[in-house]
Amino acid sequence: MQDFLPPFDNSFAVGLAKLLVPLAQSMHKLEIRVSPRCKQLVETYAPKHTVIAANHSDRFDPLCAYALAKDCTEEFYFLASREQFDQNFGFSGWLMQQVGTYSVIRGRKVDVPSAEKTIDILVEGKRNLVQFPEGDVTGRNDVILPLKKDGMRNMFEAQRRLLTTGESLYVLPVAMYYQVESDAIPAMNRSIVQLERWLNLPVFTGSESQREQRIKRLVFGFIEHQTKFYGVQVEKDQSLSDQLRSISRAISTNTASANNVEYDADENEALLLYGVRAELKDPRNSDLDRAEQLLILASTLENQTVTDEIAWRVLDRLEKELTGKVTNKGNRIAFIDAAPPVDLKPLYPQFIQDQVGAMAELDAQVRASLTELMQQMQTLDVTPGLVHAGSERV
Repeated sequence: MQDFLPPFDNSFAVGLAKLLVPLAQSMHKLEIRVSPRCKQLVETYAPKHTVIAANHSDRFDPLCAYALAKDCTEEFYFLASREQFDQNFGFSGWLMQQVGTYSVIRGRKVDVPSAEKTIDILVEGKRNLVQFPEGDVTGRNDVILPLKKDGMRNMFEAQRRLLTTGESLYVLPVAMYYQVESDAIPAMNRSIVQLERWLNLPVFTGSESQREQRIKRLVFGFIEHQTKFYGVQVEKDQSLSDQLRSISRAISTNTASANNVEYDADENEALLLYGVRAELKDPRNSDLDRAEQLLILASTLENQTVTDEIAWRVLDRLEKELTGKVTNKGNRIAFIDAAPPVDLKPLYPQFIQDQVGAMAELDAQVRASLTELMQQMQTLDVTPGLVHAGSERV
């Protein structure tokens, strides 16, 4: 895999990208509402050394983060997985770099150049850094997954260096919560019928209350399709999520064997996937892309309740993986809010004595704030065109 790709400071590109945010929202039928509290906190901590730690539940989170920058008239740095830079023959990566995005190679090994760039950005404090510390897209509305330890170590190292000037590093929790609008329901039903036909399943003309059953049947059909395509077997008594993880694991190990890449069979599916991709000379690998999508779908299906929003995400993934394209499934609203930041300076003495304990404390504080924000946003009104009293339309 090619070396680290740094961010560029291209103010013209950043300004142009901000102008295009409304167009991107319109294309994807996504309204973004930033709370006044979030805007105030981002603007207050913009001159300080700050990491914006956002949850990563949806594929449109990067667009929301950029809309946040536009709404607050700020410029951010962004961190993205290395393989994303090779999309569209590298043109996507070039654009990402122009607006301040740099790469990280995920896996069992620390990407040292990326880690050093992260620390330098935080110490320099020229722009705030947006991170999705859960790692990959989770698809979850009910829980915030553990923060990646490498990312937290970088934060504490930046705080160590800032102690020479007596300054603090702040971790600002920013939550993004999505809801579908009423027009999405008939569009989702059309998507279900399309996928049933694609999988040669009898079209189920049941009631709205049976949508969850139909979606689970689609996932089961998708799993059967993947097992046949890749020639793997899964345990039928496993949950749908575990079956998807089993297929992902098989894809990763088969890819490793075909490319003479060593791997640890005891690693979890995500680490296995990232480790194999990191060792390939060319990170563009459609099978590993599929393995990653299977893990995202597996995580999405673990939501305790299959809400309309979760159903939208499952259908969106199935459409992309089965038909190669996604359809218009109605309008959605993304709410963005923030909680008071965590100051790492008081936590650093604990980090010196007990790194694991200090990182656990940081993880607990950030996840608790994000969880509370997500719960609060679940009660917001999604009436079309209505701007909630606690939010501003971007």
